[in-house]
Amino acid sequence: MRLKTFSAPSMSEAMLMVKEHFGGDAIIVSSQKGENGLGVRITAAVDHVEEDHAFDDEMGFEDFPDPMDAIGDALTHHGAPASVTDKILNLAGDLSLDDSHLSLTGALDQAFSFAPLPELKKGGTVMLVGLPGAGKTVTTAKLATQAVLGRGSVNVITTDTIRAGGFQQLEAFTKILEIDLMSAGSPSELKDAMIAGIPGAGTIIDCAGGNPFDKKDLKRQRDLIQAVEAEVILLLADGTDPLEAADIAEIYRDLGASGLITTRIDVARRHGALLSAASAGELVIRGGGMGPSVTDGLKPLNPVALARLLLPDTEDAASDAGAATTRGSYV
Repeated sequence: MRLKTFSAPSMSEAMLMVKEHFGGDAIIVSSQKGENGLGVRITAAVDHVEEDHAFDDEMGFEDFPDPMDAIGDALTHHGAPASVTDKILNLAGDLSLDDSHLSLTGALDQAFSFAPLPELKKGGTVMLVGLPGAGKTVTTAKLATQAVLGRGSVNVITTDTIRAGGFQQLEAFTKILEIDLMSAGSPSELKDAMIAGIPGAGTIIDCAGGNPFDKKDLKRQRDLIQAVEAEVILLLADGTDPLEAADIAEIYRDLGASGLITTRIDVARRHGALLSAASAGELVIRGGGMGPSVTDGLKPLNPVALARLLLPDTEDAASDAGAATTRGSYV
């Protein structure tokens, strides 16, 4: 197997370099930001590189499936909205690549925005919002665990003061991490909790789940979001109906959400909700939750990982990405 790293200003340009160097048999091993966060670096591999890429006389063109057909079938399988499917297919077609994985990766890079998971050991404040049961509490615990394992200090605040056992569920995690969990049932209490936290430490706010289609509940969530300066990230359970996901994303975008973390990727077999929400809400894809364990299972999603997740022969991409399929329950 031959390995080579390619650097380019964008993912689509890097894909073209991979195609030109290795042909359509290349496998994308990893991708990351370039030096100083500029551009992208892709490591690709190939089992062998033929000296002559000419077609065998006995090989018909029909032996090579059309990448656009493969991508279109995959997006249909995942329930992606027609507008999203058309956009991705148009972008993939413009790349003129023979490989469906490379084509889809390049198209996703152009169609969506991606960013790493929040690194709270460096400070900053994130607020996790979404429907009840979307996985906000366990994601809060995962982010806090990552910060602690990175030798950082972190404040954790919950606004879930009404649901029976809501505080106790998160407290069970924070006690293990030796973090004093704070609660805030109102915007003024949330401001006070922010002041009472460890100065300079990162802060995670686990916002109580609410119904964005109820005016009273929507106002409560808006008041909490507007009470503090924080990066608002929507938590969305994978497998949600894509049309519902679009509606939810648009509402939370209007409330101030800018990022998206999709949970339960490992127990969903159709990921159209992720594409629908990111597109409709113009949200930056920050990562995916894969398993209930707080020590792992929260992984970044980049165009390469998302393409592996979407194409039919790579639906077990959660395992490929190193996500453990751990038994347990989600919160």
